[in-house]
Amino acid sequence: MTQPATRIFLVRHGQTEWNKQSIFRGLSDVALDATGQAQAKALGRYFTGIPLHAIFTSRLVRAQATAQAIFDAQSEHQKVPPLHVEEGLTDLDRGEWEGLSHEAAKEKYPALYKEWFTNPASVSFPGGTSLKDVQRKAWHAFERISREAEGISVALVSHHIVLRVLLCSLFNLDLNRFRQFEVEPASISEIRLEFGQLVLYRLNETSHMKGLPRDPSSMEASPSSDLIGRDVPRLGTRPSSMDALEGG
Repeated sequence: MTQPATRIFLVRHGQTEWNKQSIFRGLSDVALDATGQAQAKALGRYFTGIPLHAIFTSRLVRAQATAQAIFDAQSEHQKVPPLHVEEGLTDLDRGEWEGLSHEAAKEKYPALYKEWFTNPASVSFPGGTSLKDVQRKAWHAFERISREAEGISVALVSHHIVLRVLLCSLFNLDLNRFRQFEVEPASISEIRLEFGQLVLYRLNETSHMKGLPRDPSSMEASPSSDLIGRDVPRLGTRPSSMDALEGG
């Protein structure tokens, strides 16, 4: 008898007002805006066709609200899955950068801002943490959850940087390459465990949001080319390349 596949869905929370304003978020507890709430409901509708056995979420309100929408939709159609707050899914602590626009961060911390876009794995935010800290916590959580989820389906609701760093860990990529993965607000990526191997089944799936308004201002401006050097194609982007969102 064939054992059911282990399916782990990596879900980014819906849009917030700070996404639209290009403000660094991190641990700042910013709520979903109206578009983000609609995106969360769309996620809930998508998962009604996929019975989940558990939902894990970051403690931040934008992630919890997204997870709650998935939970509510599941409970209407099938047995209610447990909803767990998982600290390892919480966003990068930006410290003194939280609440700053890109322009303000560049003006106040010019050397660190340049380092963030050229050698991000080396950056530790003043008063905050680093990508390596995020990687350690997220990978520990993923390993534990994946062991417990053998043969079932679970969803992990988290943040832009956390999910990109986690994808680097899953596929043994250097942290400096984390921007090669794109995960848009309310997008779905899926990992399956088959025959002892992790398989990336989908990345940055957004078909469930068809018909929802897409605000171009929610996609933050990319740093200038003099900071990042040669452009590197990002996995998960559409053919018309979309600018990177920094933060949660």
